[in-house]
Amino acid sequence: MHRTFKLLAPAAIIGLSLTVGQAAEAPQPPRVNFVATSASQLHLGMTADEVIRVMGKSATETKFAFGTTQIRRFELADAIRGRVILRDGKVTHVALDVFRMEKDALSSSLRKAWPGLAHSAVRRVLGEPTDVLHHTFFGINVDQWVFARAGETDVSVFLRDGRVIARIVGRDVPQDPFRVDLPSQAGPESEGPLLSPHVGMMSGDIAKLCGPVKFRADYVVNGQGASRVVFEPRGKGTFVGVTFVDDIATELEDLGRLPDDLAFQGQ
Repeated sequence: MHRTFKLLAPAAIIGLSLTVGQAAEAPQPPRVNFVATSASQLHLGMTADEVIRVMGKSATETKFAFGTTQIRRFELADAIRGRVILRDGKVTHVALDVFRMEKDALSSSLRKAWPGLAHSAVRRVLGEPTDVLHHTFFGINVDQWVFARAGETDVSVFLRDGRVIARIVGRDVPQDPFRVDLPSQAGPESEGPLLSPHVGMMSGDIAKLCGPVKFRADYVVNGQGASRVVFEPRGKGTFVGVTFVDDIATELEDLGRLPDDLAFQGQ
C-alpha cells in the first residue's frame, strides 16, 4: 500500500514567532508511515491471555472495577503505542495512538489536551496560555500555546486549524508534529481470511465483516481525513464503533446495545 503527501509549499521552510520574533527550528515535513505492529492482530472479544500472547509482557496492566464489572487495561509499548480494555474477561476496546500523542511523560493536566481537541476546550481544561506563538511550516499555520506555572516546567500545546496536534514539555517545536504512524495489515500469524475486524484493516474490509452502517461522522485530524463509524453487525443486536484514519482502522470498540432514546437510533 502506498500513500503520498502533496506538500502545500516548496521545500523552503518558514518559521515565524510573532511573540518572540525568532525563527523556530524547522520540523520534519508531513508524512504517513505504515508500521508493522503486533497490535494488528488484536480484535474484539479476545481474552487477556490472548492479548498477552500477542503483545508480550511489555504491556502494562491495570485492574479495577466499575460496579460489578471487572475491568483490565493494557497499555501497549509497541511500534505504535496503544491501549486495550477488557470487561469481564473480554476485549471491548482497542485503540492505537497513531498521532503519537502519548510518547512523552506528560502531566495529567496536559494529557487532557488530547489530539483533535478544539482551542476553546483547551482553554477550559488548561486555562489561558502564558504565551501564544505563531509558526508557518510547509505552508501550514501552527499556533503554539505555552503554559508556564510557578514551580513547574513550561509545557506547550500545538494547534493546527484550531485543534490540538501535539503536546510537549518545554518551549521547543517537536521534530515531527505532522507525522502519522498507521498500522499495516495483520502479519504472518494471522494469514488467511480474517473473520473479525482488526486494527490495520481498511474500511471496505471491515464493512464486509460488520454489516450495515448505523452512524458515520467524518472529520479531519492534523490534516488527515478520519471518520467514526458505528456498525450494526447482522443479527447480534449490538453495535461496534470503528475509527478510521486515512481509511485504515485505528480503533475498535464494542458499544453493546444503544440506549432506547430515538436520538441514538438515528430517528
